[in-house]
Amino acid sequence: MLKRILTRQWSFFWAGVGFGVAQIIYMIAGYIKAAADGKPLVSNPITVTTNLGGMFRGIEVFWWGGKTFGLEKGLYGSAFSVDTWGPILGMILGGLLVALAERESRAWARYSPKMLLTSLVGGFIFSYGTRLAGGCTLNHLLGGIPLMSIKSTVVILFMTIGGLSMFFLMAKMGVGSYFKHQETLSYVKSAREKNLLADGVTYDPNYNPWRDPWRWAGMAFLVLFLVPAIYYFFSPESKHSVPNSGWLFMGLTLLAGVVGGFAMAKSGFGTECALVSAEASAMLKKDEERFARMGIPAITRTLFKGLLPLQGLLASIVITGVFAVGAWVLFGVNLGFQSPVKNQLNWAAMLGGLLLGAGAVALIGCEIRSYMRLGLGYTNTLIGFIGFALGYLPYTLFYEQHKAFEEIILVQEYTWGQLLFPNNIAAQQIFAVIWTLALFGALIWAIRAGARNLKVQTVHVLNRSTEDLQLGVEGAPVVTQPQPVPTFGSAD
Repeated sequence: MLKRILTRQWSFFWAGVGFGVAQIIYMIAGYIKAAADGKPLVSNPITVTTNLGGMFRGIEVFWWGGKTFGLEKGLYGSAFSVDTWGPILGMILGGLLVALAERESRAWARYSPKMLLTSLVGGFIFSYGTRLAGGCTLNHLLGGIPLMSIKSTVVILFMTIGGLSMFFLMAKMGVGSYFKHQETLSYVKSAREKNLLADGVTYDPNYNPWRDPWRWAGMAFLVLFLVPAIYYFFSPESKHSVPNSGWLFMGLTLLAGVVGGFAMAKSGFGTECALVSAEASAMLKKDEERFARMGIPAITRTLFKGLLPLQGLLASIVITGVFAVGAWVLFGVNLGFQSPVKNQLNWAAMLGGLLLGAGAVALIGCEIRSYMRLGLGYTNTLIGFIGFALGYLPYTLFYEQHKAFEEIILVQEYTWGQLLFPNNIAAQQIFAVIWTLALFGALIWAIRAGARNLKVQTVHVLNRSTEDLQLGVEGAPVVTQPQPVPTFGSAD
């Protein structure tokens, strides 16, 4: 059983459970640090984007003394100070551990120049979107929703629009076949041999990743990023470091990242697939051949129809919500994500939501999914990560203008409970319990609806990887063969 867990891919459901456990580890780390500092306990789920800005600042301070291109504050110094962050390093490490356990990195997966440029642009769009929205998809979907955030709810509505729009645009561009949750060599090679060209688009027996200049560029940037990140993990120059935050806090935040990254890498779990699947499932039931003609892989159509990413997303959300709301109701631990301006709904958040959705789809991965994909060795993510660094620049170079835009607040309250029941904590807590139960009900519905759509047993949806489901349950094929897509040797 242990060997199977370590060496085989997981279902989205169990990946979501794993990420929910990571959230709990992180919140406990926050409790311990708050208690040590004499501050009130607050349930704050994992966040990464602000810390990533500090890590980009760390690159220029470590390598160039902080005055990149002769600028007094460098490229990032106007908005960020040097930082490192355990969850980010942990997620990268978690992906690497999966590659080692499965004895398969994803360096073999070949991406066309068009797709690599799409990833670069996607990284830029997504990264800039995090600045406008005040957080990435992790913040709003996996953190804000279980905490009943008004801002996160609105951001997600705009994310769905941006994500689905980019999904169809990528299909129009001829790169829709690359939109897959995960690449596993056994499945992709088999798909190629069976002439399922969209599913096998990344497989080329003649491809040598060590001769790919795109990959070398991405690896060089990753080294520039990781060396100072590891250095500042142990340096007092960083706010979050062993000297400043202690071994226990830094160790637990790193562990949270490892657990979350490992779970994601075991399934391809991410937020962008969940958003698109929620919208595309009904479209596929009505006209799947349309998606096949667009070049969307059969396995992607399967996970959309089966609502598999949505199940993983909701599993993580429910676990996070039960823990955070339970701590609030039973022990008086305040809910997090209630900082002035940052967690209040503003105009910038709506535009940011559109960019987050579009960028995540173009990247073939949201921010947290990109970290585990770095650990797995995906070339397109290595290139997309360069786009992450570039996407912060409009914000950092015009920092004051962006801050002024963010301060145009539309709703003062942080949660729906506060908006509906002002000054009534008991009613807010009752609403929080109902909210969490509703999310649990949505999870049950997604599991049952997915099983019905795929015509399989519920236990199979819960416990089988998408690859296993795609190969068919009890010998019955799940989906039809897609139309051919351009090969690497074509003019495209």
